[in-house]
Amino acid sequence: MMEWWPVRQKWKQAHWLIVTALLFLALALNAHAQQFRGVSVVPDEEKRSSIHEVDGYAYLSETMTLEQVRHAAIATAKRQAVERAKTYIESNTTIENFEVTQDRIKGRSHGSVTVLEMKDLGVVDNTRYHVWIKAEVEYGIKPVSMASVGDQTNGNLSSTHLDPQAPLTVRVWTSKKEYREGEHIIVYMQGNRDFYARIVDITSNGDIIQLLPNEYRQQDRFAAGQIYQIPGEGDRFDLKVTPPFGEDRIVVYASEVPLGNVSMNSAGAGLGAFGGTQESLGIRTRGISVTAAGNQPAAQKAAAFYESTWKLSTGP
Repeated sequence: MMEWWPVRQKWKQAHWLIVTALLFLALALNAHAQQFRGVSVVPDEEKRSSIHEVDGYAYLSETMTLEQVRHAAIATAKRQAVERAKTYIESNTTIENFEVTQDRIKGRSHGSVTVLEMKDLGVVDNTRYHVWIKAEVEYGIKPVSMASVGDQTNGNLSSTHLDPQAPLTVRVWTSKKEYREGEHIIVYMQGNRDFYARIVDITSNGDIIQLLPNEYRQQDRFAAGQIYQIPGEGDRFDLKVTPPFGEDRIVVYASEVPLGNVSMNSAGAGLGAFGGTQESLGIRTRGISVTAAGNQPAAQKAAAFYESTWKLSTGP
């Protein structure tokens, strides 16, 4: 007869090992969830956009001055940037239960268009004026209904925002919104797609400190779905609450292509300090290379960009 008992005994031993391992995993996950319980990972501010490189032309006219023709060429380039943004968003957004809000990019208003870079190429062929611009076009997304918003608590994005088919979304948060003197702060970050990022802390006295990348942890490329911690492995600094107190803003700049280079001054512990304004930092960070994905024609070159802000307060 077949000796089945030893096999059964081994299976029972393996079964208990599996159960024990799952129990420890559940406890670890529960502890992680408890750490973020009640914290809504919804940004205090966010800005979605796509960046495009566009040529604009305007024909010379006897009824217009050269400067007027130049402005007409710039206006044409902006309109084309808006049209390309619409096409790009529609072709790269398959997010269920959400819709793109194109209020900012509809119509003839250029309020949503920011010219990041421009080259004035002057009159060409003695017939028309030529300009080239790198333009950023803002847009937004919103749930079709409140039921589709999903859970954005416990340190995770909603399942919709974690969808890699959704527009680039990178959340940054801390375990709570208010800290007291002497407490340590840990910043967390998670994105729905692979992305490049720069993370800065704008302190209550206006200093802009780049947390990542830094001298000892030069990571600027991050994997979709993974939660990153700052300070983390390789960092040589702590985020400890000290005077002056007030409001700090943690800002993440993210794109699917490498970000523009920004010069930093040393702030100690491997960190960098930016000597300009937040506006100038944002513009320099957006100095990215716009590329065409897959078999897209050159005219459809674009780059997704996302900026998110998390605010926290400190006190004695």
